[in-house]
Amino acid sequence: MQIRSWLFRIPFFAVAGILSSCASVSVKNVDTGTAGKPSQKPAHFYVEPFSVAKADVRENTMLRRQKGALGSEVQQLLSKYLVQELSKNLAPASAVKVGGAPKSGGWLVGGEFTRVNEGNRLLRMGIGLGAGGTKMETKVAVRNLPASNAPFLKFATTGGSNATPGAATNPIPFSSAPTALLQSTQGVTDDAARTARMITATIADYMAKRGWVAAGAVKKPKMATQ
Repeated sequence: MQIRSWLFRIPFFAVAGILSSCASVSVKNVDTGTAGKPSQKPAHFYVEPFSVAKADVRENTMLRRQKGALGSEVQQLLSKYLVQELSKNLAPASAVKVGGAPKSGGWLVGGEFTRVNEGNRLLRMGIGLGAGGTKMETKVAVRNLPASNAPFLKFATTGGSNATPGAATNPIPFSSAPTALLQSTQGVTDDAARTARMITATIADYMAKRGWVAAGAVKKPKMATQ
């Protein structure tokens, strides 16, 4: 009985491994300018809502309850996760309204969404391999306060649920149910959390290169291959 129990668990762990490897966010176009360059690490981070004004926002209108709300939802999600990640790994952080950061005494993290696609949860669960996949892309700017300073660190992030198999396309036997269950949890909430981790990792890498945090204290950012 014990062996049979473990046999049934194997597909679940295999599916979990596939999901963790396929759903990801990476960083590209890192630019460290000279204008507004800080001379020391920040005592505090301030996180502004990322703009959605120019973003390609695509909602699933068939499954979405609150139509037209995806843009504001991802703004709130990314701000929340960024505050959590920065506070946990680098320095205290707080969310502020646009223009609400103090005039000095910290770093301001902001930017814009360029693309948000919440995909289709039912297609991810049933088919996968890109069908119904999510996508989230941002441009990030980090400034040494005051906010009028030019960004000293700029980069972009890109990611989503990618080509994870769904229940119908997973080659692992007996895995349809756990695959569908795990795919149902993949969405823009997960993309926002992963994006926040990569933004934090990129800022941490900038700080580590200047001796302001210990190298390896935060996992290095995953750089895009293209």
